[in-house]
Amino acid sequence: MIKNRKKLLKNFPDSRLFLDIADEALNFLSPENLIKNSVKLTGSKLQIEKAKFDLKKYKKIFVIGAGKATYSMAKEINKLLGNRITEGFINVPEAITKNLGKIKVNKAGHPFPDENGLKGTQEILKIAKKAGKDDLVICLISGGGSAMLPAPIAPLSLKDKVEITKQLLKSTATIHEINTVRKHLSEIKGGNLAAKIMPADLIALYISDVKNDDLDIIASGPTVLDKSTSKDALNVLKKYGIKNAKAEKVLAVNETPKSINDKKVKNYVIGSNTVALKHLQKFLEKKKYSVEIFPDFLEGEAKLMPKKLFAKSKQKNKIYLFGGETVVKIIGKGFGGRNQELALSAINEIPSISGIRSSHEQTNHHALMSLATDGVDGIAPVPVAGAIITRNLKKLCKEKNIDIEKYLQNNDSYTALKNLDCLIYTGPSGTNVGDIVVVHHSSLDKRTD
Repeated sequence: MIKNRKKLLKNFPDSRLFLDIADEALNFLSPENLIKNSVKLTGSKLQIEKAKFDLKKYKKIFVIGAGKATYSMAKEINKLLGNRITEGFINVPEAITKNLGKIKVNKAGHPFPDENGLKGTQEILKIAKKAGKDDLVICLISGGGSAMLPAPIAPLSLKDKVEITKQLLKSTATIHEINTVRKHLSEIKGGNLAAKIMPADLIALYISDVKNDDLDIIASGPTVLDKSTSKDALNVLKKYGIKNAKAEKVLAVNETPKSINDKKVKNYVIGSNTVALKHLQKFLEKKKYSVEIFPDFLEGEAKLMPKKLFAKSKQKNKIYLFGGETVVKIIGKGFGGRNQELALSAINEIPSISGIRSSHEQTNHHALMSLATDGVDGIAPVPVAGAIITRNLKKLCKEKNIDIEKYLQNNDSYTALKNLDCLIYTGPSGTNVGDIVVVHHSSLDKRTD
């Protein structure tokens, strides 16, 4: 998965462990693997976790969805169900093929909605409305689905929606706050899709990219009962000083569905950040490493996070795994993303080396890797997955005259880290469960006698 593995090993001889962790995480999180682990078909019986569905009872089976991982999810579902599928339509960031069997594949804009995404969403809504009481709809949702399911409520235009999204992303609004607004300005999010699918049966498979795997927040919860209100959405806009008369008009008269038939709608989280951390913990413990995981730890401003990470990572010869998603307050005009800004900030925060003990020189060595599981961290000339940071980079910054604070102020972490040759390139991974940060605190003893 890591395209520049050889170069990173050359630049950072001790980085093999980090690179192995990254590869293991991305392989485990592949949507095909997550579907295979969660969905089984025996005869006409479809099993998802402990639940079983007899496909013989359905006249038609439809497959719809949107998100970064949805293409690969649909590919595996198509392999599983084949000709049982009547029709389908998915919105994805990259249309590798035009069709997956009877499932049409449409390229939609991300991180900002576009006209192509809007047209695709209208096709998805057409399928939702045609599904009858003897039909089954399988909905495949993953991170990025909010941008790829645009259906603004009139008089709000797509242009208005994009502008509001840009303002929210530039602020320090959390994904919960951003999606609260998105849900209440949409005809499809916040449970609206489930409402339109009724009276058909609905199975929704989610790959989570949000804290606590809150289903109503993942891709703005198109098939999930919405916990928030239009008033909550309005308060978010007020909090971040975002003014839009059309949005305020929509929020004044529209509310998301507040009841869904639990017997007809079944939602499942088949992959998440926490699931990934637990898998990596088992993977490393088999290799005899001591490991501690901190799910949902990464939050708040990215550049403030390293100090908290190193404060938690005090025990020697131990690997610490952190999950979640930070935010970047955009005030500059540079390139970068959450993981890159966190990594660049970590160079200044990495703990100092300890002194001498007895006849040994003991070095307490901290190193850090920050990884976007979708392989695309923020905005850069080429897709960047993350970076590896060691103490040596502080010295290298001085040698190359790299002013870390100056780059952080311009939100240009990409340029600084590129000059340090510590970026990780994977290309788009086809999945997304948020970010993973690994901190390794090892004590290396070297004989001096």
